[in-house]
Amino acid sequence: MPNIAIVWDFDGTLTPQDSTTKVVELLETGQAGSEFWKTVKSLRGDQKKPKWEHVLASDAPIWMYALSRIAFAKRVPLNAEFFGNFVKPHIALYDRVPSFLRKLRLLQETAAFQAVELQIHHFVITAGLKDLIELLLPKDLIKWTFGCRYEIVAAGGDKTRPESIPVFCMDETMKTRSLFEISKGSFEDRDKSVNRRVTIDNRWAPFSNVIYIG
Repeated sequence: MPNIAIVWDFDGTLTPQDSTTKVVELLETGQAGSEFWKTVKSLRGDQKKPKWEHVLASDAPIWMYALSRIAFAKRVPLNAEFFGNFVKPHIALYDRVPSFLRKLRLLQETAAFQAVELQIHHFVITAGLKDLIELLLPKDLIKWTFGCRYEIVAAGGDKTRPESIPVFCMDETMKTRSLFEISKGSFEDRDKSVNRRVTIDNRWAPFSNVIYIG
């Protein structure tokens, strides 16, 4: 029997804060993130006169590059160690989020769910930073997190100059792809391409079993 996938947005859904803005503010020593996002929107094309053929650029590559330049100047790697030590203490979930997620999971222990071997899994699809968000939610509750991600390299081979390279940029199109990754089960098996044809009966979670909350 297929699974039930409950897919959560993060910022504004599981937390009242904007986690990426908090990273910007902490790197900029407490300055508001509004100027950062104003610059991103300008580069995206918000100030251009809208025309029917005008499509705004994707946010993620712009802000991820801009944030990486700030971090590089301060010699800070945008990785789990930095997020855990310096950012995590400043971000709070909404009250009782973990207990609510666990309560939903416990539905699979009821007789009705067990009779058809139906299991419930939580996912996160976010335009925020995957490595940070995974630190903010209990690992035993989240099946998989889809989000923006950096890889850290030593600039010029110098380990004292960590450079954060954007390697996954989440936008609206990638969010749609992530839903297909969940539905087809390719998120947990690299040998299963998301482009392969999978019949409804063989889906890890058919879309009728996917609940998106954001």
